[in-house]
Amino acid sequence: VCHGCTVRDVLGAMLGDGASYTMADLRYDLKLGRLEALAAGADAGALPKPKPRPDAPLAGQPLPEASLDEFLLFLQCQMRMELREHTGEHLALEDPQAEKMWPDVEAFVTPNLGATERWVPYHTILGVHEIFLVQHVHDRKEWNERQRFQAMFIFRSHCKRDLFLEAQLPLMLAKKFWDNPSKAFQPGGAMEEAILKYRKKTGKPLITSCFRIIPPRVLKDDDRNLVRSITDRTMRLLEVADHAWAVLKDSSKSAAQKMEAMSERIREASGLGDTWAKMLTVCIDLAYPKAGLLESQCDVGTGAAPSLRCLTKDGKHADKQEALGALLKAVNNAKTVHAKSFWKTLKLQEARIRSHFKRYSLVVAQASTKERAMSAASLQVQLCEYRQFRHSIARLKYGLPDDENMRGEADTKTRLCAQNFVEFDEKRGVASFKYPGDDKAFDVPAKSVGGNQSVAVRVASMCFERLRTGAPRAEVEALRNDIVKGYRPGEDAPENNEAWEICRVQLSHPSPLVSFQVEGKDGKKFPFQTTIGAAGGVLEAERVARLCFVRIEKGATKEEALKYRNELYKASGAAPATKSKGAPKEGGAVVRAAKSRDAPKEGRGAVRAAKSKDAPKEGGGAVRAAKSKGAPKEGGGAARAAKSKGAPKEEGGAAPAAKSKGAAKGGRAAVPPAKTKGGSQGAPAAKRARTEKAVARRAGSMPPGEAAAWASTRAKSQEAAPELLTLRRHRCAAEDFERRRRRRRICYGQRGAATASVGPTVRART
Repeated sequence: VCHGCTVRDVLGAMLGDGASYTMADLRYDLKLGRLEALAAGADAGALPKPKPRPDAPLAGQPLPEASLDEFLLFLQCQMRMELREHTGEHLALEDPQAEKMWPDVEAFVTPNLGATERWVPYHTILGVHEIFLVQHVHDRKEWNERQRFQAMFIFRSHCKRDLFLEAQLPLMLAKKFWDNPSKAFQPGGAMEEAILKYRKKTGKPLITSCFRIIPPRVLKDDDRNLVRSITDRTMRLLEVADHAWAVLKDSSKSAAQKMEAMSERIREASGLGDTWAKMLTVCIDLAYPKAGLLESQCDVGTGAAPSLRCLTKDGKHADKQEALGALLKAVNNAKTVHAKSFWKTLKLQEARIRSHFKRYSLVVAQASTKERAMSAASLQVQLCEYRQFRHSIARLKYGLPDDENMRGEADTKTRLCAQNFVEFDEKRGVASFKYPGDDKAFDVPAKSVGGNQSVAVRVASMCFERLRTGAPRAEVEALRNDIVKGYRPGEDAPENNEAWEICRVQLSHPSPLVSFQVEGKDGKKFPFQTTIGAAGGVLEAERVARLCFVRIEKGATKEEALKYRNELYKASGAAPATKSKGAPKEGGAVVRAAKSRDAPKEGRGAVRAAKSKDAPKEGGGAVRAAKSKGAPKEGGGAARAAKSKGAPKEEGGAAPAAKSKGAAKGGRAAVPPAKTKGGSQGAPAAKRARTEKAVARRAGSMPPGEAAAWASTRAKSQEAAPELLTLRRHRCAAEDFERRRRRRRICYGQRGAATASVGPTVRART
């Protein structure tokens, strides 16, 4: 505990830029010396106090609240700074209040110029990254339109201009690169090696300081790990780019529908979110101004949300996008003196910007704002800058740490992620974690998995996730014991390979398996999976998947990988899944029986028997006997005897005696007919045997803990089945009796009119 907070309290807390503080952040801060790890029981000293600012001219005075007029004054100063930085010209401000604010805006912007790359001018397209894309991507004639679109996403994965020009551009100028751009970014690919070479040669940063990104640890070497995070993120962004391109070119969608579809796809991508959705949709809007994607709506990033909240205080808006639309309307319809000065200043400033950048049509298009028609994208970006400006004047003028009204919404809840809790204790040789609310550590000894630390950490992570679902500790301990029992030592993927992150079993799946998408050497993606039932255990399924993943990385085809997988299955003592007689076939998320004689076939969620002699066939939700001599046939929901010599024949819904020698004629059969040759004598026993095999097969595909619970539930349902059937029969009989009683009341209760109207028909029925 340090100053009343534990590490667990800090993890997941919201930082100033809207991001959550994670275990990766903590380790990074400890490594760089920003934090110090104290021994247990050591005194952390007094709570650090913020550095006093005696030079703050208005220290002790309250900071005025944010307002729409102040926001418009800030925008006028932004336009002056933009013109000065890009053209060297001076812009006069007619509004005296804007002139008075100018020194504060200048003090805020100046530290964010240059290498920090943090300042965004009024026209977003003139930002340091955006104008770079205009000059080096959108204006490049060697690429076609789609290639320029993809290159924009490649640059956005890191936003470092030198890295793009020196390391990536030489590869991207080759025609072969565009056959499959994602292939170059695969682990060990050409792009990864080029970025590593650039890093070793220059030592320059590989991602912009605007990004607060600490890469997940997948490789031991820091540089390689950082490069891997960039290439992995680029591949995800290229997938987003392919989807966004298709949406952009879909003429059947409106601008709002296109924006919503692209934004939703970005937010769904792994590692992205609202801020990425905002950034990328703004980039697309800047590249395609005629599409009008963000004229009236835009995603609101975490940086803009506090400003939006302060300027729309009525609380009547359902979400941030609705609030942004309301504020946009207020800005464009404002009639105050400051609003009039803003529009007048904008008109003068944009004329000079267009003259300076007349070579670049995209800049000219963005610097042609119609009066009282600010776009939602421009408003959203400037709201973020306004928030930073408010923090700046709070510190520099009022001696405050920040503007408390502009803080992000704090999330004090710890993020329940295994990565933030599971650690390997070298001294005790265990992977351990303490689940919130439980003081007792949960351990997975490395010796239980052959001393493999990575596997021990993996088992601990699975147990953590199971606790997170609400499972009791005793059940999770049983799960741990069952999982480690299935461990088999053998070859595995290297510790620094990303297969450890990708090839993970989905225990929540009805048929637990390891499933992933992988790209082959031909550039085409295909699904690949291993199952617990086929591999013989959870850990073995993951190990086999990792080895196959590494084999595919090295260039193996899908067929070669499947063959290799079956060899691993066989080596581990489990039978491979092949299309052979009586062998299970693995497909999708379920295990289906092969199409062979006497083997059950699965279809439409029910087990159907194969079309063979003496085997039951299921159809229409009922079990029908096969069409064989002397075998019973089901139809219409009742058991009818087949039309064969000595076999019973059904008539009138009852089972009369068969028309054969020695059989009773007419009437109901008092005793069941004798079983004839070729009849159904062995069918019930065979059916029970097949059912037991199917049950055993399904139980074998589950983790032992889940298999026991499922078997118990199934047994209880079977015990209750006769009772439920009896209750149903009683209910049906009662309903039938009530129907007959009502019919009699209608026919005979009113002998006058009812009998006269029905006449002989009623009497005939009775």
